[in-house]
Amino acid sequence: MHTETSPSTAVYLLTGRESDLAPLDKQLVVFGFETTVFDHATALLAAMHGKPPFAVILDAQTEGLDLEFHVPLIKRLSKGPLFLSSTGESVSRQIALLRLGITDFVARPLPLQKLVARLDELLDQRRPEPFRVLVVDDSEAMLHWLHKVLHGAGMEVFKTRSPLDVLLMMDRHRPEIVILDVYMPECSGNEMAHIIRQQPRFDGIPIIFFSTEVSRNKQLVARSMGGDDFLVKDTPPEDLVAAVTITCERYRRLRQWMTRDSLTLLLNHTTLVEHLDQSIQTCARNGDHLTFAMIDIDHFKSVNDEYGHLTGDYVIQSLARILRHTAPGQALIGRYGGEEFGVALPGIAPVLASRFIDAVRLQFCAFPQNGNNSTFHASFSAGVSTLTPGLTTQQLMENADLALYQAKRNGRNQVVLYNEAEHARQEHGSHAR
Repeated sequence: MHTETSPSTAVYLLTGRESDLAPLDKQLVVFGFETTVFDHATALLAAMHGKPPFAVILDAQTEGLDLEFHVPLIKRLSKGPLFLSSTGESVSRQIALLRLGITDFVARPLPLQKLVARLDELLDQRRPEPFRVLVVDDSEAMLHWLHKVLHGAGMEVFKTRSPLDVLLMMDRHRPEIVILDVYMPECSGNEMAHIIRQQPRFDGIPIIFFSTEVSRNKQLVARSMGGDDFLVKDTPPEDLVAAVTITCERYRRLRQWMTRDSLTLLLNHTTLVEHLDQSIQTCARNGDHLTFAMIDIDHFKSVNDEYGHLTGDYVIQSLARILRHTAPGQALIGRYGGEEFGVALPGIAPVLASRFIDAVRLQFCAFPQNGNNSTFHASFSAGVSTLTPGLTTQQLMENADLALYQAKRNGRNQVVLYNEAEHARQEHGSHAR
């Protein structure tokens, strides 16, 4: 019963064939997890010997499951999270199960959205993105050493000997920290830090000076120009890695608070528009495709009215997760506001972009939502526009919004690709009437 799945997203589910947990198999697939269902603990253990999964979910009602016997065996084969779904356990029983190796308890009926949110949280902890570091030093030997140390610590390192290339490289690579030498022939690190701090798009990116300068006064002057820390070049490698790691982690937390929507963890409205504007400039300069989709959940007010705002939040989160797990890596995904989402797809032709958004729509429609002890399905309408020469960010978004409006007029639950000529005919017809 073992399937070839990636350990990073594989979820093994132990449950009876007629159990109310059986549909969880297909539901988790919607969110990008690869699931395998087992109806006997022995089959589960055999599969785990071959390839340990990211997470295991146990149905306490599975025939033949002996928690005291099987849970320790499962924990020996996998260090990942181990969920137990049951109708309710006493506090003393939960403590005993925690000691055996259960990490999370899932109530019944199954709160699917909470389970997926927890799996997402644990998965993100398992596969953090490497820190992106830009190092600037006129010494080739020092650049090589910095690259070796930081890359060896799992970081993505970009390097240049010329401080005059820094702004271009920051636009291209979006570093999370800049390490600057102080003394360079073309301009000093102090001057470069001051220039970086004048660029709103780089606001808040940490700068660490890395220099032979040992004068405390000169170090403080450098920091006053926009630096966050100052390290001398005889700093031990482990101290350098620790300083960069701590600074990048703090920067990521701050950036998340500043740029992410708290409910979905997608880009917030302001950040989405800023990134879209930058992406438009890049694609226009390189002659690449760029498409933008506006998505609006259908009849969302009715969902809130009938099932409550908490269920409405779960519906929004479910769409956000589908987008996050299925979108290509270069996509920009944001919560535009309320039940509206914006998706920018650089490098993707409009027809392919429309197909992708429609595939997301079908997945979202198929996903069972839960509210008031009942199951229902939600849908969305979407409008897709494409970048053409001379089009501004605002015009691109307005075109997507017009296509979205047309999708709603056509009956909702569909994707419409903006067509300038068709829109002009409709406008003419409405004025004629």
